Formats: sequence, structure tokens, C-alpha cells
Amino acid sequence: MSELIGLENLSENYFKGKKTIVAIGFFDGVHLGHKKIIDLCVRRAREIGGVSVVLTFDKPPVNLIKGKMYKKLITSFEDKIKLIEGLEVDFIVTSRFDVNFSNLEPEQFCREILVRKFYIEEIFVGEGFHFGRERKGNDIFLKKFFKSYKVKVNIISLYKVNGIPISSTIIRKYFFEGDLEKIRSLLGRYPKVVGTIIKASGRGRKLGFPTANIDVFKMFVIPKDGVYLGNVEINSNKKKLPAIINVGNSPTFNDTKKWIEAFIINFNEDIYNKEIKIYFLKRLRDEIIFDSQDKLIEQIKLDLEDAIKYFKLNYTA
Repeated sequence: MSELIGLENLSENYFKGKKTIVAIGFFDGVHLGHKKIIDLCVRRAREIGGVSVVLTFDKPPVNLIKGKMYKKLITSFEDKIKLIEGLEVDFIVTSRFDVNFSNLEPEQFCREILVRKFYIEEIFVGEGFHFGRERKGNDIFLKKFFKSYKVKVNIISLYKVNGIPISSTIIRKYFFEGDLEKIRSLLGRYPKVVGTIIKASGRGRKLGFPTANIDVFKMFVIPKDGVYLGNVEINSNKKKLPAIINVGNSPTFNDTKKWIEAFIINFNEDIYNKEIKIYFLKRLRDEIIFDSQDKLIEQIKLDLEDAIKYFKLNYTA
């Protein structure tokens, strides 16, 4: 189990004498490229009898710089920490990326944080890593700065899958295209969103297919509008329930607000205000504008047949 520490709570002597190996990055999505960087950090720490540390941040730096949700997240902060913990890191140090932090000159970041607080032996960062005020710090700066400290700086090349370099930007592109298989190949897992179930129009129940509805479009990158098959978990219950998931704004009814709606198969419980995790496994089709409500119901029944075959379920309405 990793020990989680806020940078502001880290005393200057905490890592003294521990042979600290640090991996630095925002690590949104904790994709296979990120895992490679962190894994190398963990292995190196074990080789020298030291400790592995991941230093990460609570928000994308660009969102503070742009002053808005310029970059939507692939994973929540909480999920990111859990994923990093799963990589057997000794310590995870988190920092609030605020105005003061963004104004640190590269020299200040290296000297006041990495040297004085971490007593670093080695650093691991990904290719293209930038830091400090106006992103002036980079791999060349790190190597030059730490030469006198005899700290080794490891710059890890972009990890490739089937010739495709992995990056959070590429993964977001596949979200926009609804390509779940490519997302899975780069993340190493199927995409997931987390939210709180809220009351909407109740239209699904009236049609005979009640849905759990969440609205997370402002913060998180979501697969392209359409109909998907997936699993859901309710309120941290690890039991995965099969579901048909609609992403979009119900164009048949001229809605303008986007929702994620999950019709959970063989399930009929009151779950309003509970947390739901939705895992996207397969894209079925695009959203369709139907001429009538009856035609929409006919299509939902066809979607349900596909779901039953996919999950190999018995279903009774």
C-alpha cells in the first residue's frame, strides 16, 4: 500500500537518507506509457534499496493557465491515485497546482522541492516533460541543473503500441471517435466514468427502460455520442451489472442537455444519489432520430437483444 502525502505536509527531513527515486508527471489516465515510467522508477528504487516516489498534481497545469476546463480529464484525481497505488509505489506525493506553484521558476522547483524535500537520487520523467513558470523547464534543463548534484535524470521515450505513441492527447482523440478498442489498447483497461445518479425527465421509465443518469461532461472526456454496452458498479459495490448505455441528448425528443444514461439489465432498485461507475465495453451504434416513440422502443428492444447475446443473459422484463 502506497503512503499518500500532500506536498504541503512534507517535512524537509522526511526523505532524508532514504535514497529517493522520483517519477514526476500529471499522469492523467495512468496509461501504459505512464505505467512504464512509474514501473522503471519502482524497479530502480528496489535495485538500490531506496524508495520509489510519484510526484503528481491535482489538476492539469494547462487548466490553471487557461483559466477554465481547457483539458477534460480521462480519470478523476481519486481514480488516478488508486491506479498509481496499484503499481506498488512506496510513496505518492500530491501537490495542489495553484498560482503560486505555477509561478515557481524551474530552478526553484528543482532546488526547493526536489533537492530540499526529496533528497533525490534519480528522476524519471517522460519525453516532452515541461515544468516551471511558462514551462521553461525541460529535460535539457533537468540534466544541466542536476549534473552538479550527481543526480541521474532518466528521460523515458514515448511508449508505443502497434507503432502508435501513447499520450493522453491521443487517448482523448479516440474518446471523441468512440473507439473503445484503441482506448483499451493504450490505457490497458476499458474506459470508465464515475458520477452521482441524479433525477432526469424519467422518460426511460415511462418507455419501460428505466435508466441511471449522470452528468459529467464538464470535467471528464466521454466516449462519442452513441449507444454502448458496459458494466456498472453502484456505491462501491464491486459487483458488475450489465447495462446498455446511451451517451448524448436524446435527439428524438429534441433535448439539448447531454446525459449518460445506463439501463441496467435485470435490475430494479432505487439508486438515486448513489455513486455509479460505468465501464464502456462495446460500441453498438450512433444515436438515431426516430419518427416516433414506438420506433425508439423497437430499437431499444433490438439493442437489448444484442446486450443479452453479448453478456449471455436471461432477461425478463
